[in-house]
Amino acid sequence: MLSSIGAVAGIGLFSQTGQAQVDAGLPGTGAVYFVTTGAGQSNRNGSANGNGDRSKYLVLGGGRGNVAFSTGGTADEAFQYAFDKVPDSGGAVIASADTFRFGGPATMGDNTTLTGQQGTRFVVSQTGTDADPAPSESQSNPLPTGHDLIRVRGDNVSITGIEFDADGTQLHNQAIQADQCESVYVARNRTVNGFQMALSFTRCTGVTVEHNEVSNPNWYGITSRAAPTGSDQDLRQSSDVVIAGNRVVGVKFNNIAPYNVSNFAVIGNVAVDGGHSLIACSPAQRGTIVGNVCRGLTEFAPDPGGEAGIEIEYKETHLRDEVAGTPEALSSDITITGNQVDNCPVGILARTVPADAGNTDARTEKRPYGFTITGNTVSNASAAGIRLRSGDAGVVATNTVRNAGTAIDVDGEFTAGIEQGLNVTR
Repeated sequence: MLSSIGAVAGIGLFSQTGQAQVDAGLPGTGAVYFVTTGAGQSNRNGSANGNGDRSKYLVLGGGRGNVAFSTGGTADEAFQYAFDKVPDSGGAVIASADTFRFGGPATMGDNTTLTGQQGTRFVVSQTGTDADPAPSESQSNPLPTGHDLIRVRGDNVSITGIEFDADGTQLHNQAIQADQCESVYVARNRTVNGFQMALSFTRCTGVTVEHNEVSNPNWYGITSRAAPTGSDQDLRQSSDVVIAGNRVVGVKFNNIAPYNVSNFAVIGNVAVDGGHSLIACSPAQRGTIVGNVCRGLTEFAPDPGGEAGIEIEYKETHLRDEVAGTPEALSSDITITGNQVDNCPVGILARTVPADAGNTDARTEKRPYGFTITGNTVSNASAAGIRLRSGDAGVVATNTVRNAGTAIDVDGEFTAGIEQGLNVTR
């Protein structure tokens, strides 16, 4: 029954005593806990018949895989037990290839690895309903609310190989939410059937989010925002962030949104079918956006200037009080290169969006600066291939723009020091 776990961690099937057999040849692996359902537990005669209780959750631990904890409740109780048992020196929690139904979030601490198998699935429980302040045409309030599945509140944590299922819940939850952590690794997971924000990190340093598939969350796919919006976690600054090789599809707002992030790289992602700019820095500093494929944007409540495949932005409503008025409030020193942008109203966009739409002075005083837009290909941009509504000390060069309403649209009143050259328009 645990053959998939055994393949990962050197553990055989259950013996007739209901214990997992642990190989002796795994020195230095640290503490390892296995969370599984009761589906394959031994019957009273001692034979594993595979007809056990799937609503029962077990934690196996110790040198011979003894049952350390069991519950007829919800899976979060079992995972929380395992996370709490991981010592300060570190360890792993391995989930079997089963469906785990959570009643609330489970929280990971320091030096912990959580990994699943092919078929591991974590499912949200609905907690109630609430009104979405920005419902789409396909949504009708109230919407179902849910809870986070995994919260990360420790350093040196990794989460891999799990399908996270929101079960139709749309608000107040995320599959993974990391806050105030150093060194977080999230890879090869899948999120489906909702979540307000799928993969979220706030107040973190050293974050890697790579090779995940994010499908149809409500508000954001991969983001440094947090649900519920306006919470203490929301819009807090993070640094040293890599978002690479992910596929993010079907989002109301931004597919990938590194807001209030510095020293970052967004590399080789596929972002499809969003409502606001597919990849948006709003604001961010010292980063690269390289080699991404952005396709198919249908505007949802667009900001002035429209929405784009890739966006550099100052947006006043994305700032907390501790950031407003500091250099971290502006987007700066960002390189956008080698990206393919197709079928978005605007291909690449730089702009300023003050809280007061009539404050035109902000478009001069709060504009993005020091950016480079080079070597990109933009196709089928109905409004503009590259649009600078505001900006300072930027470079727009060696890009190819095909079939755009306007190839390169630079607002002379609110930009300064923009160098252009060798752009090809067709």
